[in-house]
Amino acid sequence: MDIAASWPVPPQALPDIYPAKIGDLMMSAYGEVLGRQKFTLVLQQAGLEISGNTVPDLPFGTPARIYQALEEIYGEQTTRGICLRSGRVMFRRGLQAFSGILGLSHRGFRLLPPAQKVLRGMDLLAWTLNHYSDQRVRVEKHGHEVLLINERCPHCWEITRSSACCQVPVGALQEGLAWACSARQYTVEEITCRAKGDPSCTFRVRSKSSD
Repeated sequence: MDIAASWPVPPQALPDIYPAKIGDLMMSAYGEVLGRQKFTLVLQQAGLEISGNTVPDLPFGTPARIYQALEEIYGEQTTRGICLRSGRVMFRRGLQAFSGILGLSHRGFRLLPPAQKVLRGMDLLAWTLNHYSDQRVRVEKHGHEVLLINERCPHCWEITRSSACCQVPVGALQEGLAWACSARQYTVEEITCRAKGDPSCTFRVRSKSSD
């Protein structure tokens, strides 16, 4: 087993915070997919009030509360689709916000072979989530598979489901693969989920050439 060189979690990370820098990306993505009026109703259903256009630091489980509110309004299947689309939009917006910081726009990254771009890109994603929030993320490589393992996933925080429900990260990874190489080369699947009682949420990126 090869372990990707995931950067360490900084000791100054704030506990139980979903930070404004990432929260703004999520809120904007949901607003784009649902429309502002419908998303306002979802926030009200979730018991969340955000005044004006500025997103503050949010309680850690905010994404899970939004997911629950979406399910209550739209049902499980429609909610999964909304979250997948929102994850894709969130990646595109995040690319604009973090590309310069992470070096994703650098020619050296773009010229990497696809497998190296996937591994490096997921490693940078893990660093971003660890650095800017209280998530605990690491990356592992197993042959043709790369795993993104989140031990503190805010998208299913303190909720219980019979199936994996973290579709926002799945959508973000799908969009990231489409941007970095070709989405047709890889599949993305959440194979464990804390909402089901698993110890972590694990997202598997698998090369189709290995099938």
